[in-house]
Amino acid sequence: MSSNTRIALSEPLHPRYPSKFPFALKRLGLPQIASSFTGAPLPSELPLSLAPAALEFVFGMHYNIENTTEWATLVPPNHGRVRLAGAEYDIAMYRDLECLDTIRTAYVAMRGGARVRSTAAEACLGQIRQAILCTADTTLERAMVECAEPPCPASAAVATGNHVDHKCRDWSQVRAFVETNQMHG
Repeated sequence: MSSNTRIALSEPLHPRYPSKFPFALKRLGLPQIASSFTGAPLPSELPLSLAPAALEFVFGMHYNIENTTEWATLVPPNHGRVRLAGAEYDIAMYRDLECLDTIRTAYVAMRGGARVRSTAAEACLGQIRQAILCTADTTLERAMVECAEPPCPASAAVATGNHVDHKCRDWSQVRAFVETNQMHG
């Protein structure tokens, strides 16, 4: 991956939003659809050519499940909504991140004893499932045996994904584009 940009977790992804991104979601372009008002084609993706990047998955450094402040830095103001071709759009990556945060919030509440059903979190599980399938990340994550007391059975092998490089697209370019074309609500 010598032609790829490697983004270390110690570097801020954007100077105004010093967040670290533990993963990247890749959306494939859809055929353009025509506007019902003008007949002109509407965009299906941001008009960007994203540079490749590599991200080493490192767990436990950022985004503690209870750190709402840090989680809030992942999505730009106004949900990352942009205006293109005279219409407003949400960016799928930011919708997915908001869904992940909805699931996180529901989990924290239930872990704290809440017994309230979150239909939003349930819907978001479907959203995240489809986003993961859409990405089809084929990175190999080596399975290693982890157990407290040797000898460890081979069936105890698990792939944690920790410290594994994944091929990504540069999400900081998406952030910069969104901020330039931001809808202010």
